[in-house]
Amino acid sequence: MRRVKDDPNIDPKEWQNQRRFVLIFVGILLATLLIWAIIYTLLDALIVMGLAFFVLVPAFITNGMMVMFGKIKGIPRYPLDGGRYHKDGERILGEGKSWNGFIGGWIAGALVSAAICWWIFILIAAAEEYGILTFYTPDYIMNFISAGLDPKSFWLSQIFISLGSPIGDALGSFFKRRKKHKRGEAFFFWDQNDFIIVSGLIALIWFPLKWYYWIFMLIMTPILTGLANWVGYLINKKDVPW
Repeated sequence: MRRVKDDPNIDPKEWQNQRRFVLIFVGILLATLLIWAIIYTLLDALIVMGLAFFVLVPAFITNGMMVMFGKIKGIPRYPLDGGRYHKDGERILGEGKSWNGFIGGWIAGALVSAAICWWIFILIAAAEEYGILTFYTPDYIMNFISAGLDPKSFWLSQIFISLGSPIGDALGSFFKRRKKHKRGEAFFFWDQNDFIIVSGLIALIWFPLKWYYWIFMLIMTPILTGLANWVGYLINKKDVPW
């Protein structure tokens, strides 16, 4: 297993900044949960966070699958931008974005997510502890997840929310190149949230993601992607742990 401190290609200062960035968001998440727990209940806070996360499980899984499918030994990689350059002299997207990851990650992510999420939505619908909540009501929760319980809407949501992940990732890479950030160079906040913003906007077609869900999404995502990127680096699927 790779070790960051033994890798001469990793800038220790960059790695320190990445860890500090994740820890800052862990602190923000804990503070947000505490505020919700004081105003309502801790269970209400966890449900807000849980609903925001469960709706976007397709995006998170697809984001991880893109890394796996984008770098498979023995399979040629096909750059998403076809190797073309923008008028600013930089690659349009860069070598790190490939059709392999886009298509393979999207299909695998949607299928794996569908298998997981159908079970999750059924569990939420069957829960009987909502009477102790102060922010939520059982009717609100059932209305929120109603699209997830309808087979046709469920499959459409899984397919298109998953698709938002590679689209958001490509858009993030495009703007990163325009800012002259090189491949593998950290681009804090946007690197971690580009895919979830696009997937979240698509999810609005089926789920009423109000402002407080977005707060939790934008706080949770840097933490989860930070951990996922580190694991991807350890198993040789990423060149850098961010």
